[in-house]
Amino acid sequence: MAEKQPYRGAKIPSDENRVQIRRTVCDICGAGCNVDAYIENGRVIKVTGCKDPLYGNGYLCARGHANRPYIYHAERVRTPLRRSGKRGEGLFEPISWEEALDEIGKRLTECRRRWDASAVAFTGGFNPWDRAALQRLARAFGSPNYANGSAMKCAGTIAGGVAAGCPCTADLRHSGVVLMWGCNLYNKGNTVVDPVLTQKRGAKVIAIDPRVTVSTQRLADLHLQLRPGTDAALAHGLARILVEKGWIDKAYIEQHVQGFFEYRAYINDFTPERVEQLTGVPANQLQAAAHMIMHNGPMSLMIAGSAFSQMRNGVQTRRAVEALCAITGNYDVRGGMLPQAALSAEERVLEEFVFSVAAESKRAGVGAQRYPLFARFSGQCQIADLPRQIRQGVPYPVRALCSFGLNIHDFPGDGSWAEALRDLDFFVDADLFLTRTARYADIVLPVCSSFERQMLHVTPEHKIYYTPAVITPEGQARPDLDIICALASRIAPEDPLLGSGSAYLYDYWLSRLDLSLDILRHAAEPVQLAEEAYHPGEYTARGYATASGRYELRASWMVQTGQSALPEYREPRAEAERKKYPFVLCVGNRETFGFHSRTYRIPWIRAMHPLPTVDLHPEDAQLLGIAQGDRVRLTTDLGSIFLYASLTRSIQRGMAAMLPDYQEADICSILPADCVDPCSGIPALRAMSCAITKAD
Repeated sequence: MAEKQPYRGAKIPSDENRVQIRRTVCDICGAGCNVDAYIENGRVIKVTGCKDPLYGNGYLCARGHANRPYIYHAERVRTPLRRSGKRGEGLFEPISWEEALDEIGKRLTECRRRWDASAVAFTGGFNPWDRAALQRLARAFGSPNYANGSAMKCAGTIAGGVAAGCPCTADLRHSGVVLMWGCNLYNKGNTVVDPVLTQKRGAKVIAIDPRVTVSTQRLADLHLQLRPGTDAALAHGLARILVEKGWIDKAYIEQHVQGFFEYRAYINDFTPERVEQLTGVPANQLQAAAHMIMHNGPMSLMIAGSAFSQMRNGVQTRRAVEALCAITGNYDVRGGMLPQAALSAEERVLEEFVFSVAAESKRAGVGAQRYPLFARFSGQCQIADLPRQIRQGVPYPVRALCSFGLNIHDFPGDGSWAEALRDLDFFVDADLFLTRTARYADIVLPVCSSFERQMLHVTPEHKIYYTPAVITPEGQARPDLDIICALASRIAPEDPLLGSGSAYLYDYWLSRLDLSLDILRHAAEPVQLAEEAYHPGEYTARGYATASGRYELRASWMVQTGQSALPEYREPRAEAERKKYPFVLCVGNRETFGFHSRTYRIPWIRAMHPLPTVDLHPEDAQLLGIAQGDRVRLTTDLGSIFLYASLTRSIQRGMAAMLPDYQEADICSILPADCVDPCSGIPALRAMSCAITKAD
């Protein structure tokens, strides 16, 4: 017995203690990695990657390991709060849930009565089930203004929609060559690197990325290190070689492609020598990539969502890249890019759930007039355009905002966001912490972490499983879905389904999938959803959902909205801008330890990157008299912030790259809000301009 004594205080389940291991999910970054949570006396004492091979590989990134201090952080909001000072001061008083919900219901209803339902906007977060409930709440209330952060990555949805009528996805498992464009899979966490790429199966991988990363070094057979924002020129250069060599699918082009001859005439100017001047990629490397594509097909594309979406010419660049698959006959074929014309089983359930509520508003969502392609293909209002409309009231007023986890410091010109929030008649924010955004709210609602709420999860293979709450919520925190249902009973009482509560909703959704919560609770492994197998070529045989019924290199939707019909290349920055601000500023490259302010408030996570830094190439730094660790000034037209120099040869000369969300160095406060992709309205965070000088 004495030899067991040491284990009584250890974080190891045994007969001598009360430690239990319960499986849950980390949702700090939205990847949804499975976690083994060690629970003692109702509290999390340790987390590890899930050891069950059906749910995980046993590893977690630093974010996942930060869940325990994240959940029990002293700054958690543990009770509903009502503002007692000026907006932004952060002065609040605790109130009861009933007081908070009743006041929200009263204020939002008053706003609808005074103005219109469109005067209220709703924004949501990661979980697709919660998003669907919030979007239905907006529709039931009568507002066209619903948005979530995922739309900031929708260049692929728009590009695929205008070209082929739907987005597409890579059939990596059967590809012979993969163009890994702007991806650093190893910075997303340990559980999301595709095993098809890590094993490689003899397939070739061409990495196109301005940076040298772990992914370019471990996965790539060839790395084309181009200048930021010149991706479309590189794609056109590859296309010219493929056309010139006859390495294209002439039969597919003749039968299924519109605008090829105009496209061919346009790309003819993108010779290897000119592409080298534009992109910095040597002509011989471009030729080598074209040969690799030709001799190792079929070809597919792995493209980072944010990389193209957050560029000045993002949608057109995505079209230029995907055109490579169209002209080579690698669209809608095994091992190529497969169209996503049909919704998955769970997507159909959620779409039916949202759109079974009739849209009463005759007004279009915020940003629809300025960015019609975004409105058409995202189905949301443009959240980046929301502060402008709040302040200007054009084309109609927006006077109230109901938000779940809004982070205004994700957006350039966050000062205009702060002004907009101050100007609102009413703002309610639900979050785990009293963030810099929440400080502007009239009411703050405390929400649960993923460990504190039940959730449904669907894997990329369309298997569904359930995780219960593994601990009691901190204080009075409630799940997002419970809050949405409680609000529905107050502001949309005519929707009895949404107001029936979260437990009923889970069973409602699952019943549409021929399942129940009870089945999932007792399932030993994720349950495969019924899906009709897609056979490559089916969509092509039916005809594409475009005006011509073909893959449109000359896109009708682009013509209708006043954009360039062909996927034209545009210089990332004008010459005058380059002279004034010589550095291309890239904001937002992820690290495995950080995810906005969610993790920066955790001391041991912050210790991994304690100071706000900017990455510079050593040769650029030498010309400026800057050494490693020096304090530097980063300047734009809107002002300056101070950072510390981090010298690295992993980036191109002329680049400056940094992480966002350092409160003492708020980069978004000095970035222009109007530097956006004209097709989507998405801020060009990966292609801004700045000057760097050594600070005194």
